Amino acid sequence: MTKYSVKKDDYVMIIAGKDKGKTAQVTAVNTEAHRVLVEGEGLATVNTKAVKARKASDQGGLVKQPGSVDISNVMPICSACNKPTRVGYRLEDGKRVRYCKKCGAVLVTKKAQKAKKATKAAVRKKAVKAETTETAAE
Repeated sequence: MTKYSVKKDDYVMIIAGKDKGKTAQVTAVNTEAHRVLVEGEGLATVNTKAVKARKASDQGGLVKQPGSVDISNVMPICSACNKPTRVGYRLEDGKRVRYCKKCGAVLVTKKAQKAKKATKAAVRKKAVKAETTETAAE
């Protein structure tokens, strides 16, 4: 069995094929076929399957399934630097961890969060809070 740098629940960027440049989440890794199942918005690799209703309570119709991509065509996205990266391995506290070759941060499977844009109401709240703490300190 071959070891791969991509795991289930990783966020990856597709680097080759029709979906080149798009990001997706890995839902499964098939090591025998060297493929990963990916789910994401606007991917062309989404399969549709016609399903019949087996019971009266089931609903039939076209069901979308995650598409598969060759494992060599995806790169994990580092949540620290938010870029696709090669993966290195090192020992930390006696455990083998994956790390980003670009920034050196340990790879986690969480998607990188975008910075929230401050709203006027939030800015006003912070200003009022700062004024009240200043007056309380005096």
